Amino acid sequence: MNHYEKIKKIRKEQKMTIKEVYQRGKSIWGQQNALSISTINRIEAGKRHKFSSLHKLCFILGVELKELFKDTEVSEYLVIPRKERTLGYSYNEKAFSNIVNNPNQSFLAQEFTLAPSGRTSSDNATLAGEKSEKWVYVVRGELVCVIEAEKFLLKGRDTLSFDSTKVHYFKNASNKKCIFIVVENPGRY
Repeated sequence: MNHYEKIKKIRKEQKMTIKEVYQRGKSIWGQQNALSISTINRIEAGKRHKFSSLHKLCFILGVELKELFKDTEVSEYLVIPRKERTLGYSYNEKAFSNIVNNPNQSFLAQEFTLAPSGRTSSDNATLAGEKSEKWVYVVRGELVCVIEAEKFLLKGRDTLSFDSTKVHYFKNASNKKCIFIVVENPGRY
């Protein structure tokens, strides 16, 4: 089964028409940002569609992307063009991330952008009995990684790996934008 066949099956199991899906999306995002009926039809027909549109449709139907791609024929490959990435987390107006990998993979990859003085929230993985790790790669700028009481200054092309069960956060202490990649295993969507 393909992901588009699965999404159609989920909609029918919920006894929703395409028009009802559209109306629900309109009530969530407003008419300007809602998925159009033609976009929903295009997704269900397996025609080319934006990844962000698929993400919205999953949200409307109450399905996680990871669940949608589980056991589907396309779960092995997924191209996500830069302009169609899904917002991962928005910490504040100076710190946000985009998910950049297939949600059916065992890891989560995100591209973070921190404006000057931007900072993420404190985080730590709480998966009982499992090993949790993060790998950080600074694409551009300077990044301060704070892991418990230790601070690490990373500059362009530097990397850092650590146990992500330890409380940590990222901040930009410079006066230029910082872009960095974080890969987390196992992925927490």
